[in-house]
Amino acid sequence: MLEESTVTPITAAEEAAIASSSAEPEVTCCIVGAGPAGLMLGLLLARQGISVLVLEAHGDFERDFRGDTIHPSVLEIIDQLGLSERLLALPHARIQQFGLQTEDGWLELTDFRLLATRYPYMMLVPQVDFLTFLAREAQRWPAFHLEMGARVERLLEQQGRVIGVRYRTREGWREVRALLTVAADGRFSWVRQLAGLEPVKTSPPIDVLWFRLPRLPGDQLASGGRFLHGRALVVLERGTGPRG
Repeated sequence: MLEESTVTPITAAEEAAIASSSAEPEVTCCIVGAGPAGLMLGLLLARQGISVLVLEAHGDFERDFRGDTIHPSVLEIIDQLGLSERLLALPHARIQQFGLQTEDGWLELTDFRLLATRYPYMMLVPQVDFLTFLAREAQRWPAFHLEMGARVERLLEQQGRVIGVRYRTREGWREVRALLTVAADGRFSWVRQLAGLEPVKTSPPIDVLWFRLPRLPGDQLASGGRFLHGRALVVLERGTGPRG
């Protein structure tokens, strides 16, 4: 059920302005959410000449404590796109092995060196840098458009079919019509709620506490973790930059 308090009301004047406006782009695909999934999809579509508009509610990519890992399979895709050299130029760390210290001793969970790949490691890079990289690469293609600070609040529907979205910016309400609308706005997707889609829950509940610690000169750090008494502690070395 939608929470009515989260829906920004639209005035009659704004409704009339939208109805009479012809300035909004008509695109083949509208993607809601400029996370890794939304930007990657936008990049792939734009490379094929498919017009795409990505709408991101936030004004920038600066959010902390999100997925900083890029796995070998993703690096292979980046390589197929001819972008691996530019991606690897970003400040990053690499994990070749990962394990946990348990009550019974050391348990190796992953050894990426065993993979038949050009990238036998997991890359750690702050997600803000990865998203900026994807957005920059996508914007090289004329079919790609990214609008930041664009909060989608309603779906446009016609005869039971979604034909676009209505969204709010600092300048007011706008709408875009698209053949395909993609909800890539995260695990608490607002667009999914608007469409009445129920997610299939497959993961058990778990509480996660994220925090950062400064790395001091001389610290000997390695990514890994401990699993004792039903609780886990995981350490990820995020590189040497200011976000490390």
